[in-house]
Amino acid sequence: MSITLQFNASRRQKYRELGFWGDASLGDYWRQTSLAVPDKIAVVDNHGASWTYAALDRAAGSLASWLLQNGVQPGDRVAFQLPGWCEFTLIYIACLKIGAVCVPLLPAWREAELVWVLNKCQAKIFFAPTLFKQTRPVELILPLQNQLPHLRQIVGVDKLAPATTSLALSQILAEHAPLASTANVHGDELAAVLFTSGTEGMPKGVMLTHNNILASERAYCARLNLSWQDVFLMPAPLGHATGFLHGVTAPFLIGARSVLLDVFTPTACLALLEQQHCTCMPGATPFVYDLLCALEKQPADLSSLRFFLCGGTTIPKTVAHGCQQRGIRLLSVYGSTESSPHALVNLDDSISRMMNTDGYAAEGVEIKVVDNARNTLPPGEEGEEASRGPNVFMGYLDEPELTAKALDDEGWYYSGDLCRMDEAGYIKITGRRKDIIVRGGENISSREVEDILLQHPKIHDACVVAMPDERLGERSCAYVVLKPAFDTLLLDEIVTFFSRKRVAKYKYPEHVVIVDALPRTASGKVQKFQLRQDIVQRRSQYKA
Repeated sequence: MSITLQFNASRRQKYRELGFWGDASLGDYWRQTSLAVPDKIAVVDNHGASWTYAALDRAAGSLASWLLQNGVQPGDRVAFQLPGWCEFTLIYIACLKIGAVCVPLLPAWREAELVWVLNKCQAKIFFAPTLFKQTRPVELILPLQNQLPHLRQIVGVDKLAPATTSLALSQILAEHAPLASTANVHGDELAAVLFTSGTEGMPKGVMLTHNNILASERAYCARLNLSWQDVFLMPAPLGHATGFLHGVTAPFLIGARSVLLDVFTPTACLALLEQQHCTCMPGATPFVYDLLCALEKQPADLSSLRFFLCGGTTIPKTVAHGCQQRGIRLLSVYGSTESSPHALVNLDDSISRMMNTDGYAAEGVEIKVVDNARNTLPPGEEGEEASRGPNVFMGYLDEPELTAKALDDEGWYYSGDLCRMDEAGYIKITGRRKDIIVRGGENISSREVEDILLQHPKIHDACVVAMPDERLGERSCAYVVLKPAFDTLLLDEIVTFFSRKRVAKYKYPEHVVIVDALPRTASGKVQKFQLRQDIVQRRSQYKA
């Protein structure tokens, strides 16, 4: 299935004239780098795997040959549900070589999310580990093939265990010679579909062209003065925009090294940072929080680290001060999968700017703050944050109505986040209009969790709100009204119920409050602000 992307002709011309967009693809950039520095280490992971640019290029060429033999054409989707392993980059590069569209998926997803996403993007090929975290992910999808009419092949990435029920990646690489020539792909073509959870329930596919990604990562590297000498440590999932764009893509665009970590623990992260002499590390605040706690117990050599880049949720003051005391430069970045990243601070900004703002617009990007009618507000006033630029996505896959709500005809993306902008253009995110919980950088749709709760045999009514958390920023709290026949409901019962629904564990409610009725407006809408205030008060009394 081919996808026709809609371009605003005047904006396309403007971005091309300014040099933000061009004809080249991500594959062209990969080829240029692999020819320029063939013997340089391109990617390493915490399992001891290490690939040079030349070796990775050859292996990706072999996989690309197999993809072509199995009917994958330019524009077809290839999905891969891998943690932070070198094999993730290998599959990504193989897709670029033949013009296939990359669809990276979160390792935490289980059957419910996987069937939805694989059918939504009509993936022809699916890669998953034979073993990861004491589970066998590839075997989750094998029994569901009758629900996946577009899927042709399932490949087991046999890094930690042999493939017993599926075709093995190692076998493919051993049996296929590298591709003789790569596909001719234009920069305006679709490069990736990244699925993100929002307020509408199931994940939606964010469509990014080669030009979108190139513009995003070039601006990112330029603002932070990143070069071929840098070593990028990525502890976040590669299925997220942060991991996919900043942990894998940005390094190969500039010939740097990508260092991947599959399961974050502060000990493993610090060991990898020291061993690889990492210079930059993006991620959400829980990573920094845990590292600071670990450093209290066991010192580590962080002399190579230029900065930690923090996004995904508000930086707690304790984390900011902890970094300041240890001499760790903590930089703010703001963005979303749809517009990633479009606000960053400068390396030479004041401590006050670094700690109290989320940066200002990246090169080529415009930011404005608007009221409910989408009229631009003056500096200092709170409103919805909107951005426009060469990095902004092309729409949600097969969701024209959702796309129209978020993206206007002039190319402005309306984030749903509330912010204020100062006279110098620096923004500060102050809250969210859209109803999501950000748990350590993971977006959880309140509506999706509520829909599952309402299926529980004991629950009559339910509402899910964010509960402040020192480490993760937020956790989900479920307010429930029980059916008349019941008077108790334990959190363990809810967890068991969610487990049977086969959804990702990070979506499980982590606190439950039983109430007689949910506070509602005259029109019947739940007054979630009352529940947010209530849980803050309950938690403060509990701590006291």
